[in-house]
Amino acid sequence: MGVFIVGARDRERCNSDAWRERMVDFLRARGRVLPIIVCLHAHPETHREQHKQQQCAARTVRKPRTQLRAAQSNLHRGRPSWQHIASLPFATLRRMNARFTWTSSHSLTTAVSLAVLLTMGCARSRVVQTDEVLVAEGDARKAALKADAMITGRAMIERVLRSEGDDRTIDVLIISGGGDFGAFGAAFLRGWSEIEGDGAMPLFDGVTGVSTGALIAPFAFLGTKADLLECENLYRNPKSDWVRTRGPLFFMPDNESFAEVPGLERELRSSVSKERIERIAAQGEQGRALFVNTTDLDQGCVHPFELTTAAKLACKTGDYERVYKILLASAGIPGAFPPREIDGTLYADGGITSNILYGGLVKREQTAMYRFNQLMPDEPKLKMRYWVLLNNQARTLPHTTQPTWPDVIARSIDISIRASTLTSLRHLYSFAEVLSLHGDGEVEVRWIGIPNEWRAPVEGIFEKETMNNLADLGYTMGKDPSVWNSEAP
Repeated sequence: MGVFIVGARDRERCNSDAWRERMVDFLRARGRVLPIIVCLHAHPETHREQHKQQQCAARTVRKPRTQLRAAQSNLHRGRPSWQHIASLPFATLRRMNARFTWTSSHSLTTAVSLAVLLTMGCARSRVVQTDEVLVAEGDARKAALKADAMITGRAMIERVLRSEGDDRTIDVLIISGGGDFGAFGAAFLRGWSEIEGDGAMPLFDGVTGVSTGALIAPFAFLGTKADLLECENLYRNPKSDWVRTRGPLFFMPDNESFAEVPGLERELRSSVSKERIERIAAQGEQGRALFVNTTDLDQGCVHPFELTTAAKLACKTGDYERVYKILLASAGIPGAFPPREIDGTLYADGGITSNILYGGLVKREQTAMYRFNQLMPDEPKLKMRYWVLLNNQARTLPHTTQPTWPDVIARSIDISIRASTLTSLRHLYSFAEVLSLHGDGEVEVRWIGIPNEWRAPVEGIFEKETMNNLADLGYTMGKDPSVWNSEAP
């Protein structure tokens, strides 16, 4: 739905048919279902008499076709009243011409009220599936994910066997969500890449990312200093249009989200270029894996996408849009940023279901370590090293919460995500201990996060001062190999 409100000073321009046609085309070109142009004209000397006449008209019983004609006539004359519009059946309102003017001494309130009324039910809707269909789709999807996991595990085993020497180490980098705090993780990785010798950054066999971590993950996966510098610069230079509210009616329930992210989409397409996607696909051929976590809103569960597979498909078909949709879906904060429809399913922020992706649903028999031991019982056992990069503090910071619904909701989401992140990290430690106790091999878990004592220099999201402060901190910590924690939080 597109609503364009024009002030009283623009009355002459608004009354131009050519101008109104251009505005309707402009709004429709941006995907608006029913463009509406509201011109605000102030005529207090005539309004009172018009208002009386229109109140009488509103009480007149008309058939739908007569109502439609009367409504269109009044709208084009610029003389409707709120009472008259409110008395019309919704079906009649929906059949009205998309262009009209409005005359009222209470013009702004009336125009907004009319816009709210007309936007009801205008959102793009999806076909509602039966429970049976959804359950069948969910079962098929789980089976496909399990099969993909087996293929990925086999590729990693083959990669280890191809490695020179007796090194049987598999390194996995896990990057959490954290919104604009991803500036810490992006700069930390660049600092880490500058270490040589002991403590140097390994070439990761697997990289996983969630939300902002999903945007960092492709650069970490490629791993060159140029890639990591590109990622850091992206987070050091936020643009004003990265996040943009949907105008004065952003709160309408038919909107996909409060905000849209045109600038972030633009920067993502520029940074994760076709050349980088081709390189990701090539690394996948060598047995490396890049997973991005999303939440399947239809099935209500975690859904990791293996991005090297998506990259290979994009290179084959020439359609790279699916790769961008996956990355944007993982970063689609529910309510704030729009979800993404991929292959007929709606996906949102991976942090809803798991803010770190580490294979928590995998059973022991499905792990690469167990399968390697079954295939190669006489070979030295594998060693797994998990490197967990938290784009946030491990501790939920104290905060005086105001008794207003926006503050309560924001605080509740923050507490929930931080708590689930710590639970997942502790589960990873427990999982590693179980594998070690079973004799499947040696498992190490190390993690790092923003220090608990750090505070943002300015309030707000995507503030350049805060993001650069975090980037400076991350870069400094990344160059110090002693900062990693080996004990569970």
